[in-house]
Amino acid sequence: MLITFMVLATTRDGHLLMVQGTDGWTLPHGTIPPGRCPVLTARETLMDTTGYDRGVTDAYAISLTHHPHVSLTYVLDGGHTPTIPAGAHKHLPTSAAWLPLRELHEPPPIVRNALTAAAQRRRVPVLVNGERPDAAYT
Repeated sequence: MLITFMVLATTRDGHLLMVQGTDGWTLPHGTIPPGRCPVLTARETLMDTTGYDRGVTDAYAISLTHHPHVSLTYVLDGGHTPTIPAGAHKHLPTSAAWLPLRELHEPPPIVRNALTAAAQRRRVPVLVNGERPDAAYT
């Protein structure tokens, strides 16, 4: 089964932490290799692509796709701040930025649902073998 994730980090004033992709700006994202902890993989990917370190232990949306292949996609909570962190532009790589929501062109339904859940602060814990993984706290 293919397991993928996106990380949604937001500000109260309507900005998202995004990375530059081949098709424009998108949420930080990746694929979980077989046998790897999804929380640790997402946290490492977020750090590698944005320099932002956050325990991504809760999900805003989860989607199971069964056709043509079975896959699972999480939109993980990357944190919520009142405004863009001070000095963020100095610390982010050139391929990452806090941008207004309007820069996320035509987000897929899972991202639209995650944005609604984030606005309402509705999340579910991401558990591995029924427990929160240690990577959530270190």
